[in-house]
Amino acid sequence: MRKITFGMRGHDYEIKNDINGLAEKMVATGIHTVQLALPFSFPAWPTDSANLNPGFAQEIKTTFAKYDLSIGILSCYINMIHPDLAIREKLLQKFEAYVQFAHQVGASIVASETGCVLPEIQYTEENFTEEAFQEMAQSVKRLVKAGETFGVTIGIEAGINHPLHNLEKIKRLLEMIDSPYLGIILDATNLITVDTAENQVELVQQAFQVFGEKIVAIHLKDYTLQDKKVIPTNMGYGQIDYQAILDIVEYNKPFCYVIMEETKEPFVKEALKLVE
Repeated sequence: MRKITFGMRGHDYEIKNDINGLAEKMVATGIHTVQLALPFSFPAWPTDSANLNPGFAQEIKTTFAKYDLSIGILSCYINMIHPDLAIREKLLQKFEAYVQFAHQVGASIVASETGCVLPEIQYTEENFTEEAFQEMAQSVKRLVKAGETFGVTIGIEAGINHPLHNLEKIKRLLEMIDSPYLGIILDATNLITVDTAENQVELVQQAFQVFGEKIVAIHLKDYTLQDKKVIPTNMGYGQIDYQAILDIVEYNKPFCYVIMEETKEPFVKEALKLVE
C-alpha cells in the first residue's frame, strides 16, 4: 500500500444534490478524501458567497464524518484576472468567502486556477504577457491574505492556457509571495502539450526539485493524444506514467493528497487498485 492519500473530485460521481448520497457513493468506491466543488456537486443549491453559512458547513462536515470522508480540498475556481474589474472584485470576494467556509467545514486548502484575460477562460497568448502575470500575482496575494486570516492554504494550480503556465512562472510567483499559506497544486497533465508529453515525469521531478516544499496536492490525470490535443481519460486508459509520478510524490511528500481527476465513478475502484 502506497503512503499516499488518494482522493477524487466529488463531481466525478454521478450523484448530485445529496450530501449523504455522495459520501456513501465515494466511500463505497474506496475513497475517503474528496476535492469538493460545491456548484458542481450540488448544482440545484445556491452556493455563491452570500449563501454560505455555518449551518451548511456543519451539515456537510458531520454527514461526511459519519462515512469517514473528509474534504481535503475545497474548490473555488474563479477567473481571478477577469477584465471587468467589477466582476473580478465579486469573484475575489467569493473566493474569500470560500476561505472562511473552508475553515468552518474542516478543509485545509481552497483551490483555483489563475484564469484568463478574456471574460471566458480559453486559450489566448495574451495570458502570457507580463501584465497578465502581474495582475494574477496581485489577485493571488490578496487571496493569500484571506488564507492567513483563517489558517487556510490557498492552493494555486497552473495550466498551459493560464497566466501561470510553466514551472518558471510558478517559481517566480512563490518568490513574490512569501507566505506559508500559499501552496501549489501540481497537475503535470495541465502543463504538457503533444510535443512535451513524453517529458511529463521529468516535469514532476523538476517541480519537486525547484519548489517541492510548496506543493500541497497533486492532480493525477490520465490522458491520450488525439489530433494534436491532450485529452483526459479514466486512470489506466491513457498513457500517463502514473507509477513513476507516484514514486516521486511518495518519496518527497508521504501521504500527500493525490486527486485522480477525470476518472469517472464507474472506473474509480479499478483506478484505485492500479495506483495503490
